[in-house]
Amino acid sequence: MASAMKPSSFTVIVTVDIPEDRVPEFLKVMEGDASGSRNSAIDPGCMRFDFIKSKDVPNRYFFYEIYDNEDSVAVHKTTAHYKAWADFKARGGVTK
Repeated sequence: MASAMKPSSFTVIVTVDIPEDRVPEFLKVMEGDASGSRNSAIDPGCMRFDFIKSKDVPNRYFFYEIYDNEDSVAVHKTTAHYKAWADFKARGGVTK
């Protein structure tokens, strides 16, 4: 099902490189982040959350996120699923 972007929507595009030994943990964390983000009862302002692995660069991943507006991004950052991602990142799970 395609989602229509609203004129006031806010898009976030993130590129991360993950150390090879951290990829399994990263994938588990991102499974929870993507699942929570796509659940409108938990993250109502998130219209789309795509998680993509690079074909060209090993251990590089992209997040493509669309929110109702910038306030929705702020709400997203208060959720448990985002906190799991932020904690992973803070523990050195991202090299770029």
